[in-house]
Amino acid sequence: MEKTKGQQKRCVYCGRYFKPDKRVGERQKACKDRECQAKRKKDGQRKWLETDPEYFGGRYDYVKQWRKKHPDYQRRWRAKRREIQEEIPPAKPIRTIRLVIPAEWFKGEIQDEIRLKRQCGCGFFVAGGGMRDTRSDCRT
Repeated sequence: MEKTKGQQKRCVYCGRYFKPDKRVGERQKACKDRECQAKRKKDGQRKWLETDPEYFGGRYDYVKQWRKKHPDYQRRWRAKRREIQEEIPPAKPIRTIRLVIPAEWFKGEIQDEIRLKRQCGCGFFVAGGGMRDTRSDCRT
């Protein structure tokens, strides 16, 4: 890995210099470019499979035998999932949100918001400020 004075490294994939992330340091081999990251990930996966080619192998016969013994498992599992999903009630829309803001914060933008809320008819309450508007038919 080639380095320069400013602690920059050369990307293995595109050849450009980059400043490595402090959390990764010397181990970082690629710049932050999406294409370089994708190539790095693909290479890492290929190397990992080369070190243990049988990682995903050898289970097919076991699974095939188990499925013969339990032919309805997948169908029942899917039906159960559908039941669970159907039992979940639909979410109700939020109609009211209460926000308590200390009176000393009422400067600038917050004052403008209160003015706008009063104009549209929204309800609000200010703790310690004594201002209260109970209209709650806001459509905005």
